[in-house]
Amino acid sequence: MLLAILRDKTMNELGKIFLGVLLLTGCHILILTILGAIASAATGNYNIGIIYLYALLGIGIAQLIYVIPLIIWLRWKRKWGIMKGVIIGAVITALLNGGCWLLLSNFYR
Repeated sequence: MLLAILRDKTMNELGKIFLGVLLLTGCHILILTILGAIASAATGNYNIGIIYLYALLGIGIAQLIYVIPLIIWLRWKRKWGIMKGVIIGAVITALLNGGCWLLLSNFYR
């Protein structure tokens, strides 16, 4: 179904941007799951709340690992609207993550 939506030529630019943000949200959920599993296996601590908190706090920089290749691939496929949505979602994620880090660093001073 997603491929049919991507091939649709009649979808407007705003819909494609929204689809790009949703694609990035799905990538974030997948990466958070993977980072949480790695963190729980590496530490031996299976307190899931703490592990996912650390994974969530690290997503700001970790997103560069999968966002940049995704943007390059979308540019190669000439999916400009979806690429814009991925970039917008990545910027929003980085700003929210930076704000959370500042809030938590001031809280624990």
